[in-house]
Order: sequence, then structure tokens, then C-alpha cells
Amino acid sequence: MSTTSKYVRTICEIGIFAALGFVLDELQGIISKGLFINGGSIGFAMIAVLIIGYRRGWLPALLTGLIMGLFDIATSAYILHPAQLFLDYILPYALVAVGCLCKYPFDKATTKGGKILWLVVGTVVGGLAKFLSHYLAGVIFWANPENFAWGLTSMNPYLYCFLYNIAFIGPSIVLTAALLIAVYARAPMVLTPKESEENAEKKNVLPIIYVSVIGAGALACLVIFLISYIKSFYAYKDGSAVGYEFDPDSMVISLLSIFLLVLTATSFIKIFKNKFSMLFHAQLTFLTVTMSLIYGISRLIRMYVKQKDPTTYWIWFGVGLFTVLVFLGLSLFLYFQKKKQINESNPQA
Repeated sequence: MSTTSKYVRTICEIGIFAALGFVLDELQGIISKGLFINGGSIGFAMIAVLIIGYRRGWLPALLTGLIMGLFDIATSAYILHPAQLFLDYILPYALVAVGCLCKYPFDKATTKGGKILWLVVGTVVGGLAKFLSHYLAGVIFWANPENFAWGLTSMNPYLYCFLYNIAFIGPSIVLTAALLIAVYARAPMVLTPKESEENAEKKNVLPIIYVSVIGAGALACLVIFLISYIKSFYAYKDGSAVGYEFDPDSMVISLLSIFLLVLTATSFIKIFKNKFSMLFHAQLTFLTVTMSLIYGISRLIRMYVKQKDPTTYWIWFGVGLFTVLVFLGLSLFLYFQKKKQINESNPQA
């Protein structure tokens, strides 16, 4: 399997597991509704991040967790402060990827018991990292005794935040570990995919202009977001803002922009090493703008549900759909061009 093919497969798996994790998170939220009045739910949505992590490594797991956080913001975010947005929505599932650092000892283990041990350790580490993010959000933003659940209004705020968060994250760790072990026992190839040796794919063409345009656009979006974020933060800090309503749209755009900037940096490295793949870059960019389009569609639906003006999101939908089609067309063109070149170089195949 070529490096490009592996990357494309990894990209598809990230999208699939992020969608699966988001659905599981929504379902466990519905099941636990009413039990945790300040947010949180018991379930095993973490398994989506852990499976992709044990399959492909901690970085794909990190991206999967970030995408799950983006979808969470798009559907049911309750935001008190810019920092609380990160601690309660952006970071929790992304931090589960810390547990995927156990992939190396998991792969090196030679016995079934050893592999199960590292699955459990990874789940516990990832779950505790998620717990830490929620706990910090709790002690900083949710430590008002008047809003404590289960009649615990007289409890020490630090102890309450610990008990409240461990009450749903603890069982979630147990459930996730048990399910992960069951998956390994019944279908170990899910966690350890078998693939052929990779062959480096070299390119002679250096499309520096193409990569630069994508990177410049992503950088511009990120700068605009940072300016608005700093303004909103200081408006909240000096009391000039009435309440706080964070704009999830700019957050989504900023995170996708950061991803594209990382892609741009790695692409330049590959260009100068003569290992750049235009097809891979186009497909990864296609995935990024598709995520933006899906988010825009979800916000468009929400505008109609809440009977608000949907004009902005119709524009978002139109621009997003056009961009998706452009990169889909580019990906298909590059794919068939590559296939044609292979056929011409191997006429007897």
C-alpha cells in the first residue's frame, strides 16, 4: 500500500469514527438526561477516539476528538466563557487521545493478556485526561453551590466538582474499557489492521503556489478569529459585555484553519523532500471543507427550528457546497490522471 493510499484511508477512518463518536455522545446524553443537570453523561463515546488511536496513532485520534468537539458545539453548547468552551467542549474528547500513546506497547505486546492490559491502561489514561478538563471547568466556572446537583449545596466546591465529574466519567471508563476488550477479543483486526509494505511516492512537480494559497486562506481565517476572540475576552473581563455568548461559527472556522495550516507546513516539507502528493493534499482539503459544510447545514437546520434568520447559513451552505465540489472534482481529476499514468507505464497489466 502506498503512503498516499494509507493517508487517504486514515482520513476516511477519522471521518467515520468521529461521526460514530458524535452519535454515541448524543445517544448517551439522551439516556442520561436529567441525571446530570450541569452536563455530562454515562456512555462509551470515547471508544471512537481510542479505536482510531490504536489503529492509526495518537494524532488521528486527536483529530477525531476535535471533530467530535466541533459537532458538539454545533448542536448543544452551553457557553459561559471563552476558556470554558475549550475545557468543556473542544478539549475533552481530544484529550482522550493521550491514552492512545499506549499504542506502542500495545503493538509490542506478544500475549493477548498483555495487549488487553494496554487497552485498559490507555482507556483509563484517556478517560482521566478527559476528567481533568471537565474538572478544571467545574472548579473555575461551575462552583456555585446554589447550582449543585443532588442536594449537595453544602459540600466543598472542589470535592463536589470531583464527585460530580467522576460520577459519569468513572462508569464511562469502565464501560469503554469493557467494550474495547470485547472488540479486541471478537475482532482484533479492528485495532490491528494488516497492511502491505508502504512505498514512498515521489512527485517531481512542486505545486508551491497551490499550497501557499490554501495556507494563506487558512491563516487569514485564523487571524480574524483570534482578533474577535481577544476582543470578546476583554469585553467579558472588563464587564462591558452583557453576559457572554461565544460565536461557535468562528471557533469552527479557526480549528479547521489550524488543521489546514498544519497541512500546509507538512506539505512544504514534503515538497522540498520531493515526496509531495497533490492527490493526498486535495483529498485532505476536501475532507476539511466537507466538515465545514456539514456544520453549516446543522446550523441552517437549527435556524429554522429556532425561527431565526437563516440567510447567513444559506450563504455558508452555498459557498461550502461550491468549495466541496471544486475539491471533489480536483481529487477525481488527479486520481484518474494518476491511474492513467500507471496504465501507460504498465501496458501489460
